[in-house]
Amino acid sequence: MKYTAVYEPDMKSCGVLDLQLLSRYLQDRVPMEALLEGTGLQQDRLYAPDTHITLMQKLATFSNAINNTSEPGLGLRVGQQARFSDFGVLGYAVFSSNTLLDALMMGFKYLRLAGPVLKKTMWVEDDVGYFRADQLVELDSLLPFCSEYWFAAILSLCEEVIQQPFPSKAIYFPFREPEYAELYEETFHCPVYFNSKHLEWHFDATKLYEPLPTANPMTLSMCLKSCDEMLEKVSGALTLNEKITQMLLENPGRYPSIEVVSSALGMSSRTLRRHLKNENTGFQDILDHVRFSLARHYLRSTHISIEDISERVGFSDPANFRHAFRKWSGTSPRDYRNQITT
Repeated sequence: MKYTAVYEPDMKSCGVLDLQLLSRYLQDRVPMEALLEGTGLQQDRLYAPDTHITLMQKLATFSNAINNTSEPGLGLRVGQQARFSDFGVLGYAVFSSNTLLDALMMGFKYLRLAGPVLKKTMWVEDDVGYFRADQLVELDSLLPFCSEYWFAAILSLCEEVIQQPFPSKAIYFPFREPEYAELYEETFHCPVYFNSKHLEWHFDATKLYEPLPTANPMTLSMCLKSCDEMLEKVSGALTLNEKITQMLLENPGRYPSIEVVSSALGMSSRTLRRHLKNENTGFQDILDHVRFSLARHYLRSTHISIEDISERVGFSDPANFRHAFRKWSGTSPRDYRNQITT
C-alpha cells in the first residue's frame, strides 16, 4: 500500500516553534538582539502562541544564527536537541499516536505550526519509506543548515517516539560534502551521499506499522483539538493583500499579471484594483514589496550574483533592478550586501 503526505510552506505565514528551539540552543552564545536583527520580530513575540512570521523573516533569522556562530554542523546539533516537549501540544499529539505512520501523517498535517522552510514529501512504496525536501526559494548557503536542522530533528523525534534507533537506509544531500561530513554519519547512522540530485532520505518502512509504546487515545484527542485551534490562528483568513502576496511569492521571477491574479481570485482586474485601493495599496505596490523581500533575502543569505538576483526577482535588465532597489532601500544592492557581510 502507498501512503503520501505533502507539506508546502506558506511563505506568508510560518510558525515559530523551530525558532524557539534555535534560540534556546544559542541563548548562551548569541544575544537575542543579534539573532533577530533585521527581521522585525520582537523578542517577546517569539514565545507567544499566536505568533506567525513570513518565510523571509525566518530565513533572515537562520542567516543571523549562522553568521554569529562558527559551530560546524549547527543545523545537525540544533536538530539533535529536538524533543516533543519543544513542540508543545503538537509534540504531545504526535507522541500519543497509535503508530509511527499515524504520527508522521499527523505531523505533516500540522507542520505549519513549526514552520519548516522546505517543501516536504513523505511516501511509502512496499517496504521502503521516503522523505524528500525541495526548495521553493533558492536557499544557496542556507540549504545545508535547513537540511541538517529538519532531518536531524525528524530523526530525534522519531527515535523518541519509537524508543529505538530509526531504521535509516541512506540519505542524500544536494550540496557538496562539508568539512564536517563525519557528523552526518554519526547523526544518521547510515550511508550519506552528497552532490545528489535531491534531498532525500530512505528508510525501512516496516517500523511504521508497529504500535507505539506511548500511544494514548485520550491525550491524542485533546491535543488534536488544540492543534486545530492553533493551526486556524496561524493560517487565519488571509486578506486580499496577503492572498496576492502568496500567489506572487509562489512564482518568483515569473509573476502573474493582474489579469491572471484577478481571474484566479474570481473577479475582474477593475474590481481587484478597487478592493486594493480600499486597503490603501495597489497591485504594483504588492509586487514591489515581494520583489524587495526576495532581493534582500538573496543579497543577505546567498552568494548569487546581482545580475542573477535581478532575473530571479523579475527584472530583465540589471540596471533597472539596481535603480528599483535604490528606490526601495535608499542604497544600491552591492552596498546593501556589503553592509550585511561586514
